[in-house]
Amino acid sequence: MAPMALAIGSFLLWNNYYPRQINILEAEPELYLDAETLIAHVKNENEHFLEAEKIVEIEGVIKEINSLNNRITIFLEGGAEESACVICDMQADQTDDLKDYRPKDTIRLKGVFKGFLKDAIFLNCVISQR
Repeated sequence: MAPMALAIGSFLLWNNYYPRQINILEAEPELYLDAETLIAHVKNENEHFLEAEKIVEIEGVIKEINSLNNRITIFLEGGAEESACVICDMQADQTDDLKDYRPKDTIRLKGVFKGFLKDAIFLNCVISQR
């Protein structure tokens, strides 16, 4: 009986601390936003409308594409609030798909929302196929 309880306990512990990887490309977003609306919520200190770890699809104008340290990061313009932007850290397999994009192009991305600092942060982002 004890080995069975240990096995079940280990399984539950493992699932709580090491959640399954979600395929962001196929996952359904919980929210659809444009970058300007998201930054407006941040500016108005309405940070609680969006919880961390939610999958969000966000559309915006590319401000910058950065490839430091072999990581591609896309910065989306925040609209009237020039100092704030949306930061999307891209999945490594998106490199080829991003070759045709330049600053000032409009792009639709999907990723996991992590939170606000001065900017809105998204990780594991992919180009949305919607």
